[in-house]
Amino acid sequence: MGQAETRTGKRAALWAAVALIAIAAAGMTGYKIVAERTMSGMIAERGGKVGNVEADFLGRIHLRDVKLPLKDGSEVHIAAIDGRPEIFFLKGMLEVAGLQLKTKLGSVEVPQATVQEANLSYGTTTEIFGGRGDLPLSKRIELFAARRVVAPEILVTQTVGGSEQKLVYRNVVSEGIADGRVSRFSAEGASFEFGVDGNGGEAGGKKRLTGSLGPMTVQDMDAAYLARLYTEKAGPQDKEAKPVYGPSSVKDIVFSDGEARFGYAEIRSSGISMAMTDQPLLETLNALSAVSAPDELPPAERQAYFTRILSIIDMTKKADIEMLGLNMEVPAKDGDKGKKIKFATDRLAIQLDGQTLDATLNGLSMAEGESHFKISEAALSGFSWSPTFKALEQMVALDEQQLESFPFTTLLPEFGTVRLAGIDADLPGSVENGETSPSTAERVRFSLKEYEAALTKPRNGIPTDIRVSYQDLTVPVPANIEEKTLAELRKLGIDELVLSSSLEAAWDEAQQTLVIKEISTSLKDLAGFSFSGVMGGVSGDFFSGDEAKMRVALFGLTAREAELEIEDKGLAAKGLKAYAEQNGMTEDQARGMLTMTSSVVLQQFADEEPRLQDVVDAVSKFIAKPGTFTLTVKSKSPSGLGALELAVASQNPLLLLDRVDIEAVAE
Repeated sequence: MGQAETRTGKRAALWAAVALIAIAAAGMTGYKIVAERTMSGMIAERGGKVGNVEADFLGRIHLRDVKLPLKDGSEVHIAAIDGRPEIFFLKGMLEVAGLQLKTKLGSVEVPQATVQEANLSYGTTTEIFGGRGDLPLSKRIELFAARRVVAPEILVTQTVGGSEQKLVYRNVVSEGIADGRVSRFSAEGASFEFGVDGNGGEAGGKKRLTGSLGPMTVQDMDAAYLARLYTEKAGPQDKEAKPVYGPSSVKDIVFSDGEARFGYAEIRSSGISMAMTDQPLLETLNALSAVSAPDELPPAERQAYFTRILSIIDMTKKADIEMLGLNMEVPAKDGDKGKKIKFATDRLAIQLDGQTLDATLNGLSMAEGESHFKISEAALSGFSWSPTFKALEQMVALDEQQLESFPFTTLLPEFGTVRLAGIDADLPGSVENGETSPSTAERVRFSLKEYEAALTKPRNGIPTDIRVSYQDLTVPVPANIEEKTLAELRKLGIDELVLSSSLEAAWDEAQQTLVIKEISTSLKDLAGFSFSGVMGGVSGDFFSGDEAKMRVALFGLTAREAELEIEDKGLAAKGLKAYAEQNGMTEDQARGMLTMTSSVVLQQFADEEPRLQDVVDAVSKFIAKPGTFTLTVKSKSPSGLGALELAVASQNPLLLLDRVDIEAVAE
């Protein structure tokens, strides 16, 4: 009896299992029918075609020969799609073969790609590829999630100027795809080839430029926001720029056209932030490409054309890029096939913040044979095209008659500060009619410790604060120099000149003055000269950009005060020594004779004009014992000396003695 009950129990379990399988089979049959019809329907609704749709009993979907048209006339063709949607605990997966995207600009081909652990549930798939027809592309991108998308190869092809351009990426991987973002994009490398003309521009392929890229990575890419930039216009919530890309890097970049070769060790960035515009970027680009002759457009359309250009320029709000280890070799132009011009930089860094740009270049060198030019550092800070941008927005709205009175100086940017350091040059002398001039047979050699130019605080595009200086410009004085002045320097025992100079001036709007803080020149171990002063009557008309107003404003200038300083740093001693040697005298004899002669001449002048006695005494003291001589001249009138008075006094400066206070000091 026990055995009979056991057999009965086994039969019941067997029938239960068969029933469960039957129910599951019926369910999978239903799934198969629904899945095939749904996929075919979604493709047809979008105007596409599919050669075959099949769903098997294991939940997998197979599509063959899929064609989907896009709005702009582009088309996607996929040879095969094999996928599995999310079922119970199993994540979705997708295998794509023979994907090709054809657009007006070119094509993108992906021979094979794998999507791993994707959220390809029935509902999500329907929402992404079907669902509401008004669902924006950015929202569809946000719906898709996957752990990883892998493509062993991606081929990008374009035809520009009749020449085919190819770019091939290898082992492309996108990871952490969720909420419209890609946490990391990478590629093992890439190669490219396209046609260029003899000058390096795009053309019909007279030359082929080939190259390769090493490992590349991009982190935190916001694909959904990118889609919004291209396909949507800014809304009320889009007032601030948002990050589009995070840290990125491309290494081992090499280019060559068969003769010239250049490349970078690495190009990297910490990220790029962009802002939405009033029109989708695709619409803007299409509108711009439809215009072949913008100058021939009616005023309103021309304004719209340039406004679109400005909107694209202003999209990028924050960005930086570093280019490391540039090396370039190009053939020399003198016909010597074996001769190369070599150009290299250690680092170029550019940082954009709104409409302000900072840049730094380190370790620049250029060499050809024995000639070279080097700069250890070049920097630009505070450069801003904000004034230019505002002026352009105003200018494009004007007709031809209004443009005649437009202040074009307002188009100038704020130049900021330029700094150069560590310049060293060894170059050929000047060439006349293909031959080196005998007077310039020596090579041109010089070095510069530092140069700085700051042109800031613009008013109508014209800088109102200026600072230009250089330190230690060193120029050798050749032994066989024929130029008279330099030959005299050699006689003084000077084999090199080391010069420094500075110019600094600022406009004081409240006081209507131009303050000349310093105009100076210094020769190391020789002498120094400096001048400072204050000019009055400097109104805003000087910076109006209106030529007529600027000319009139010149007559309102006044001279208020000026100071001249002369410093001897060894020139007097060298000159005295040379004079003594030429005349067979000792240095003490030469000094005594020159002091006596100058004192007699100066005293005669003082006797004729007693008001200059203090000045004469200071000059005599400086000649007797060279050090520092300072002459200060101030107008007795608070308004200063007018242009007419100065013009008259230019013929006889003594006429101004009653109008100024003069002080002279020798130390």
